[in-house]
Amino acid sequence: MKLYVIGHEDTVLGFSLIGVEGFPTSEPGAALQKLEELRAGGDVGVILITAGLARELGDLLRGDEGSGALPIVLEVPAPDEPLGRPPVRELVRRALGAGL
Repeated sequence: MKLYVIGHEDTVLGFSLIGVEGFPTSEPGAALQKLEELRAGGDVGVILITAGLARELGDLLRGDEGSGALPIVLEVPAPDEPLGRPPVRELVRRALGAGL
């Protein structure tokens, strides 16, 4: 299973430095299309999406939440956004039982 990131271009760039593929966009429509493509593909286990984009997508983002289906979608802050919740490492550890 792979990790994938969608959102702010600096966030996508940062994750690419450690080998994580991503899709830089600030457009909710483009992000939703990519999200649906990744859900249908079956090889991505965790999708990270920047919080601002996640807020814009709202309920569309949470289509399979709570069903136990993969991929798991987690919000991460963009460089200019406050965190306001546990760090991504903690969320991934809780969701997968393993750290990054």
